[in-house]
Amino acid sequence: MSTGIDVLAATDWKRTCHAYGPGTDVPEHLSLLLSDDPADHARALDHLYSAVIHQGTVYSATVPAARYVAGILADPRLDAPVDGAPLRARLLGFLRHAAGGIAGHLYEPAPPVLDEAERDRIYAAMASDDEDEVIDVWEDEAIESLMYHEAGVALRDAAPELYAAVHPHLTHPDRLTRIHAVEAAGAIAHLGGPAPDLSGAADMAETRDEGAVIVLVLGETGGDTTEFLTHADPAIRACAALAPGQRGNPDALAELLEAVRDPEAAQGWFERCPERFAVPGRVRSVLMREAVSRCGPDAVERVLATP
Repeated sequence: MSTGIDVLAATDWKRTCHAYGPGTDVPEHLSLLLSDDPADHARALDHLYSAVIHQGTVYSATVPAARYVAGILADPRLDAPVDGAPLRARLLGFLRHAAGGIAGHLYEPAPPVLDEAERDRIYAAMASDDEDEVIDVWEDEAIESLMYHEAGVALRDAAPELYAAVHPHLTHPDRLTRIHAVEAAGAIAHLGGPAPDLSGAADMAETRDEGAVIVLVLGETGGDTTEFLTHADPAIRACAALAPGQRGNPDALAELLEAVRDPEAAQGWFERCPERFAVPGRVRSVLMREAVSRCGPDAVERVLATP
């Protein structure tokens, strides 16, 4: 399976799509990532996040785009800053969203694979000049199969290559790059990649933000977070308690309940909020929801009684 620049020539982009139609414009935008012009970087990232991934939805064009991005991650030109973070960190974020956007859908029953004639019909309709035809094709039942197999399954098949490209950046000298790499590796693990080796990242962790991300991803990918339940930092303890492996552990539940008792403190824990919480305002709601789910209906007042 090819990655990097080879993807541009190896992909039949006419047989891919994104949120706004055929993926034939994706190679032009991907090429801008290796430009020396910061404006080009901004244009490329805007296309990746508005079209190639749109409001969390992954498309068939997302797969070769992710493989291209994975293949250029080591390029020194990606050290260029974009909105206060290296371009490389932004692209690791793209890989994280690509992997995260499809993983859950693969648990659904697989629809039948489309034959070549059906695929041709769908992609031809997407490229049509007839607006009604374009609208109709997005409501076609065949789209479900196309998205499942050519976005979901194809991206899952690429997971080992994606992880191999992300892994070296778990110990990158730049802190933001490390954080984004850890989150990308975690999402790729859920997609079907290997459980990430976070030992090097943990050794290099410098801040609460970085430590929290490492503990969250460790727990989400099946690691044991028990040792972090007694950490000196309440944010790290709460992140350790969120791990699925801690469900049923009364000490973990106690940490969650303690965390939601001081909502203002929890909301201010992070400078750069981990993706698990999405935005700072969701920290307490995530903790509260998990605590309620673990208490059960007979003890939910324990959570509701917290201020």
